[in-house]
Amino acid sequence: MSLRIKAVDVAHVKGRQLFFDANVLLYLYQPVAIPSNQWAINDYGKIFKCCLELRIVLCVDTIVLSEFINRLLRFGYDNYLKANGLDRNKFSFKEFRSTSEGERIAQDVEIVVKEKILHRFKMVGKLFNESDITAINLVNCDFNDELIVKTCQEHQCVLVTNDADFNGADIDILTANYRLL
Repeated sequence: MSLRIKAVDVAHVKGRQLFFDANVLLYLYQPVAIPSNQWAINDYGKIFKCCLELRIVLCVDTIVLSEFINRLLRFGYDNYLKANGLDRNKFSFKEFRSTSEGERIAQDVEIVVKEKILHRFKMVGKLFNESDITAINLVNCDFNDELIVKTCQEHQCVLVTNDADFNGADIDILTANYRLL
């Protein structure tokens, strides 16, 4: 039976590794203006602070880092389009990446990943085999989320997420999202 742990009960997971989902990293590290809920920023900030105080091992993997990086770059692109009155059909993401603003945002994201995330988080991963991949039913699921579940299972991590899509996942979850509790 997998556990659903309220954000205020973070001390209950002391001694376990916590695997942070990309959405939580976005609440914690925002070098680009992103649309978000202040309550989530506050709640996951408190979880993070408590984890540091309790010296809990914090984990991520390349899937999460990829999602984090790509989402921040896309938020930067969307902000750039809006600020400059541009249409995404006429100004591509690749064109944006070549602008001075796109390069600045990429550098800011790189600094966050290298100097903040990798400084505090342990990199974990899983070598996925054919049976891992073929066991994933792509109907009504997010492929990356399924890979995250398998990684958490392999490393016996508690997933820290705000994503309600993990509701049926067979892993322990620490969350501030009432839909997951």
